[in-house]
Amino acid sequence: MRFLYLFLWFAFQYSFRLYFRKIKIINPSDYFFGRTIFVSNHQGSFMDPLIIASQRKPVVFFMTRSDVFTKLTRPILWAVHMLPIYRQRDGVDTKEKNAKIFEKTNQVLFRKRNILIFGEGFTDDRIQRRLHPIKKGPARIGFSALEYCKWEKEIFIQGLGVNYTDFNLRGSDVLIAAGTKIRLNDFREEFEENSAKAITEVTRILEADMRTLVTDVHDPELADIHEDLMMLTRKGMHPTCFDRRLSIEHRWKYSIKLAVWINSLDQDQINALKALGVKLNQYKTELTLMNLSEQERYLSKSNAWNVSWKFMRFVCLFPFFLLGAVHAGPTYLLIKRWVETKFKRPVFWGSTKKVTSIFASFFINIPLLFVLPCVLPWSVELNWTFSISYFLCVGLFAQAFLLGLRDLATINRYRKVNSLDLSGLHRSHEELIAEIRHALPQL
Repeated sequence: MRFLYLFLWFAFQYSFRLYFRKIKIINPSDYFFGRTIFVSNHQGSFMDPLIIASQRKPVVFFMTRSDVFTKLTRPILWAVHMLPIYRQRDGVDTKEKNAKIFEKTNQVLFRKRNILIFGEGFTDDRIQRRLHPIKKGPARIGFSALEYCKWEKEIFIQGLGVNYTDFNLRGSDVLIAAGTKIRLNDFREEFEENSAKAITEVTRILEADMRTLVTDVHDPELADIHEDLMMLTRKGMHPTCFDRRLSIEHRWKYSIKLAVWINSLDQDQINALKALGVKLNQYKTELTLMNLSEQERYLSKSNAWNVSWKFMRFVCLFPFFLLGAVHAGPTYLLIKRWVETKFKRPVFWGSTKKVTSIFASFFINIPLLFVLPCVLPWSVELNWTFSISYFLCVGLFAQAFLLGLRDLATINRYRKVNSLDLSGLHRSHEELIAEIRHALPQL
């Protein structure tokens, strides 16, 4: 394990626990080193490799799009276990270039290391809860490694499903589910008889398994309706509208069941669901015209703003809020503005902010480790102990700062929303819920 990989593993272990409200791992792997090709969906762009590598035990080498490898970035990407993979859309001779990469992946797997590859090959511009067809590259890599080691080593391929409620939203949830391990050695006879057929068969089995690990709505238009149904029923993986008594695993299973039901509809039922989708859009338009979110409407209806608690929390954490404002505030605000200005695709925002903030905060605050021991009045040992502890708490101070900003924003929104007459909106919601209950089975 290279040093920079190890450093980032610890850094993201810490920071993701602050960023996400809940992180759940289903079917975790109990080993660091193995010969497994992990194939994941690719919903969250840069966030995906970071969350998978930091929250699961296996040490992985990442297969990464080749265009990010330049003379400047190549040494850094090498230090964090990244290997380039060439795609047809990159406009290069993929067969020749990937043959050289396969030599490296052969050696990685032979040395009992794992590989992580994103089987869909690209990321949508926004969250859409569906799985695109899986490419044949992971199976090719696995069989190439088996030929390299003369079939003497066991090599596996395993699907992963990364399920975010919203990867760009701090305080959201994520669940990572691992599927069934496929032992590629079991396909030796089929591969030696017809390699293309064996690769296709393994890819088919892998894709079918991965579709059980993620919410997979086949029709993109129905995927938006699926999201709205989760929002209104408050049962699924919606990032803000959900019943907090339900576990993230329960919400994940509900989201999958709802998708399976939608996929099973005949054309007449789909037309009826799309008609319901029109009403859902009309309701969302009502919310927009009143400058409201569904969550704010719900909080107003149920009187669940908890403003007094949020105010008391802000007061109690105010000293840490100030420390966070000093150590992380300007950095966070500058990075947020820069990322949202320079990156046109919002799918990159959350992960880019996180990576940039970690490095920026580290280098900006590292002088504390050398200045504080020189100015503190205690013994050398105590000075260093306090300085190191304080430095490690900078992330917590930043969390207090961001939490304070959110509490202040909530209090401000409460004042504005509380002055509105929402009776008509509540009636529209009740009518829509009655229609949803009639249309949906008891999932």
